[in-house]
Amino acid sequence: MALMVRSIRSSKVRRVRSPRLRREEGLWSGGALLAAVFFLAIITLAWFTQSAEADEIEPDSAYDPELESEPEPAPDPPAPAAVAQEPPEPSWIPSIDVGLETFDYNLESTVVNQINSPSWDGSQSEAARQTMFRFGGELMGPMFENLPGRPRLFAMGGLQVRLFSSDKLFGAGDPSVQLQPERGLIQHNNNGLSTKDLPGDFEGQGSALTGRFQDPSWYAGLGVAFSVPIGINRLLYIKPSVQYSMEKIDLSGELTTVDEPIPMVDPFPCGVRAAEPPCIREFFIHRSSAAASTTDHSVGMGLEVAVVPFRKVRPIRVSVYAQARFMWLVSASTTRFADSDGVATYSITRDGFGIKGGGGLRFSWVGFD
Repeated sequence: MALMVRSIRSSKVRRVRSPRLRREEGLWSGGALLAAVFFLAIITLAWFTQSAEADEIEPDSAYDPELESEPEPAPDPPAPAAVAQEPPEPSWIPSIDVGLETFDYNLESTVVNQINSPSWDGSQSEAARQTMFRFGGELMGPMFENLPGRPRLFAMGGLQVRLFSSDKLFGAGDPSVQLQPERGLIQHNNNGLSTKDLPGDFEGQGSALTGRFQDPSWYAGLGVAFSVPIGINRLLYIKPSVQYSMEKIDLSGELTTVDEPIPMVDPFPCGVRAAEPPCIREFFIHRSSAAASTTDHSVGMGLEVAVVPFRKVRPIRVSVYAQARFMWLVSASTTRFADSDGVATYSITRDGFGIKGGGGLRFSWVGFD
C-alpha cells in the first residue's frame, strides 16, 4: 500500500527540467535571437547600400559645403584645322577669258534692177549665222560680304574675230559664171539669128548681195557678280550685266543683166517668113558693182553663269562660263547704196533685236595663300 500511494503521489508532482535541458533550450533561444539579429543586420546593410547607390545616381539637391567640389572643365574646342572653312577670297580679281560666241544676223536684203526690172531683183529675208572667237578681260572689285549673295562689281571688255560666217545675204541667178554672158553673145552674133534667143537665155546673169564682218569687233560691259559656294571647293557665279557692242560690216552688191533695147514685137519670129528681109536684134550687157560699209552699235543686257570647279587652286583659278546677251540696235537699221552707172540699187535692213550666246574658259589671278 505504501508503494502504491507513493506512485499516485509521484504522478501528481510537477515535472522539473534538468539543468542540462534548460541549458540546451537557452542555447536554442540564443541562436534564434542571434539569427534574427544577423538577418536584421543584413537587411539593414542592404538598405544602406541601396540608399548610397541612389545618392550617387541622384545626388541630394541640398547644398553641403563640405561636399562641394570644383566643376569639371569644359572639353577643349576642336582644333582649327578640323573645322571646315571657306578659303579666303582676294579683294580684287583680274581675269582673262577665251571663248566662242554665235548669233544670227537677221536682215532683209533688197536688190532693184534699174535696167530691165523685174529681172534678177527682189527682196529676201536671211539669218546669216556668225561664229566669233572672243578674247577679253575682266576685273572684279571687293566683295560686299554683308549683302545677300556677297556681290562684287565688275567691268569687262574684249575683242571678237570672225571664224565662220554666212556672207551671202541675197542671191538670184548666177552672176559669177566666168566669161558669161559675153561668150554667149559672141556665139549668137557668129551663128546668126535664132528664134529662141531672148535676153534671159544668156548664161552668167543674176544678182548677189553679201555682207562680211570686219575684224576685230569689240564689246564692253558693267555688272554685278553674285557668288554662291557649292561645298568648300566649288563656287558658282551669277553675273547680270549691261552690255555694249560695236560691229563693222562690209557690204557689196553685184548685178549682171542682158537687155534688148528694141525687142522683137513681130508676131512671127525673125527668119520664119523667107520673103521678108531679116530683122536685126541687138543685145546689151549691163553690169553693176557697188560697195558700202556700216557700223552697228548695240546695247542690252547680259547674263553669265560661271562655275569654279577647284576653288582652292592657287594662284591661277580656272572657271567655266556660259553667257547670253540680249542686244538692241541703237544705230540706223537700214543701209542703201548703188553703183555709179545707175544699173542697180541695194539695201539691207537689220532686225532691231538679237540674241547672242556662247561660252568659254576664264583664268583668274587670286594670288597665293
